[in-house]
Amino acid sequence: MSVVSQEPPFGVVIGGPAAFQKRFEHGLILISLLLGCAGAAYWYFGLGKPLTWIDISSFLVGYTVINIGVGMVLHRYFSHKSYETYTWMRYVLGSFATMACQGSILKWAADHRRHHSHTDECGDLHSPHVDHHCHDTDTLRGMFHAHIGWAFDDTTTDLKIYGKGLADDPVVQFFGRTRYFWYVASVAIFPGIYGYALGGFDGMMGSILFGGFVRTFVLLNAVLAVNSIGHKWGSERYGQDNHSKNNFWLALLTFGDGFHNNHHHFPRAAMAGHRWWEIDVNGWIIHGMGKIGLAWNVVSVPESVLYPETVPVAQDNEAPKGKAVA
Repeated sequence: MSVVSQEPPFGVVIGGPAAFQKRFEHGLILISLLLGCAGAAYWYFGLGKPLTWIDISSFLVGYTVINIGVGMVLHRYFSHKSYETYTWMRYVLGSFATMACQGSILKWAADHRRHHSHTDECGDLHSPHVDHHCHDTDTLRGMFHAHIGWAFDDTTTDLKIYGKGLADDPVVQFFGRTRYFWYVASVAIFPGIYGYALGGFDGMMGSILFGGFVRTFVLLNAVLAVNSIGHKWGSERYGQDNHSKNNFWLALLTFGDGFHNNHHHFPRAAMAGHRWWEIDVNGWIIHGMGKIGLAWNVVSVPESVLYPETVPVAQDNEAPKGKAVA
């Protein structure tokens, strides 16, 4: 196994209190979700409770909200500024993002910017091809690292570099301070109120367990799969200096973010789907918001980028390696 570099890559911090905090928060979230899923298994298979329409509808509504929160808000808004919107809408969208239970907005966006800056190279925090200490890992070990191992390694993202424009944002600060409330609200409070109102105690328990914990765990793994599967298996519309793929099934599960090769070709675009048949729910919502005045400065993909074969010189839309992506 070869070592690419002995020095910490640009924007990467090794060890220290931030690494402990990362491991603690990710561990708390993962253990809580696993316990909730175990509780759901006991509820349905141990106690024989039926899966009701209340449970399913709670799952679908919650999945839609947090899926928008990840793809449209954490990813396309806070990480890439693909559009602008009103302050009150930023708070609404910030709640959707934080209820996905994937850490603070600041760290999620900073981590994603770092991923773009070092895609599939030394410094990429969740590549299946290179690990956190720059060892080549094009193996099953690399897939594990890209999917979940990175969340517990000893590296963190330098927020002074990749958190620019976010660390002093009052919306980001508010949800950073209150994120644990939103975690609990997402998996327990809101599903519990919904289930109890429609089905009493059993409705509440099914809604919390299936519509809260299982729902959040499913989306979490769909998003993590974009990091792992999305850099190993799928199609490549655009030739790039990374292994990003377009994966139709991941795109369905993530409301469009599975079109990862498209996204890496032009990261700032509000649309990850680059053809009319590519289902990109988050992109459609952003453009719909633009049409009714809730969003503006929506970034579109230029024709020369969509169809690079029509121009004599290839366009380079990736950030230079070692540079932060805004």
